[in-house]
Amino acid sequence: MTALIVFMLVMAAVMFVFGCVDQRRLYWKADAWQYRNPGANEPSDAALGVRRASFFIGAVVLLAGAGILKAADASAVYSTADVHSVAQAAASKLDRDSTSGIGSSFSATSGIYDAVNEEGNGNVEIRSAGGDKYELTNRKGRNPVCLTVSVENDLDLGGDEPWSHSVTTSVDDGRC
Repeated sequence: MTALIVFMLVMAAVMFVFGCVDQRRLYWKADAWQYRNPGANEPSDAALGVRRASFFIGAVVLLAGAGILKAADASAVYSTADVHSVAQAAASKLDRDSTSGIGSSFSATSGIYDAVNEEGNGNVEIRSAGGDKYELTNRKGRNPVCLTVSVENDLDLGGDEPWSHSVTTSVDDGRC
């Protein structure tokens, strides 16, 4: 997104410079070569004025577009409170998924990544901080929140449901 904004600003500057240049001279340097008799095809003063205005209007439109993109990019970056709320939502989703059943022991890793990606809409990054800790940040790597997920697997061979697991989560602001 930043590259697009910079490109738009550069193009706005180029258009502004072309708008400031003498339009008749610009015609002779850039367009006259296309005609067999360039003097007979030289644009009128009104046409040159419209061309100059078009350059300035194009520069203003590009500047406005760059400003809108910059504002949209800034609003998509989550604050610490936003990252914290995503971590809380993912934690509560993981807590609800504490179930029992037949099968192997429960691994929370894929569930954690899935829950954070679902709740964060792609605006929150997650990385393992070792052990049962996961660090969540906004997509620019700022505003860290620590999500701790503990999974307790129990094997009870005498019961109806031999495997059971419980998930315990906690969310703390700051790095893990």
